[in-house]
Amino acid sequence: SPSQAFSRDQKEFQLQQAIADLNDEQREILRLRFVENLPTKEIAHRIGKSDGAIRVTLTRIVANLQEVLGTDSI
Repeated sequence: SPSQAFSRDQKEFQLQQAIADLNDEQREILRLRFVENLPTKEIAHRIGKSDGAIRVTLTRIVANLQEVLGTDSI
């Protein structure tokens, strides 16, 4: 329905805004994990950080995005 499409578009816009508010490294980590579908060990190697640091960063990014969007569906 038109109202569902509007709601979906609004959520997508909010997500884009929330991602734009991340710093460059956070956006790159998010991109490598969810767009490139790389494992955290490979991301860590590319970024120059430990696997644990990447895992913690991803957890914080996703939690922040969920908080901003008010959803558990990310």
